[in-house]
Amino acid sequence: MAKQPSGRGSVKLSTAASAIKKRLKGVKVIDWHEVGTPHPEVVIGTVQTGVANFKANLGTLAKLKELRDLHILINGTPRPDIAQIKFTLRG
Repeated sequence: MAKQPSGRGSVKLSTAASAIKKRLKGVKVIDWHEVGTPHPEVVIGTVQTGVANFKANLGTLAKLKELRDLHILINGTPRPDIAQIKFTLRG
């Protein structure tokens, strides 16, 4: 059985991408793309969350050193009720 390299950034990004799905609370995954084979070098994702979980989920994403791009869209008039967070992780 071949041993996978543990020092490459894409391997670390692959584990970070799978862990991020577990750490986000109360989200619906709208869009998720992992670019790169066998381990992703770029992860582009969009998640939808309620306003109650927005601050916690944004804090989780902001702590990632791989985070390169972040867009927030808050929907609801006159009171916001859902938020979409689009992000890019690059190793």
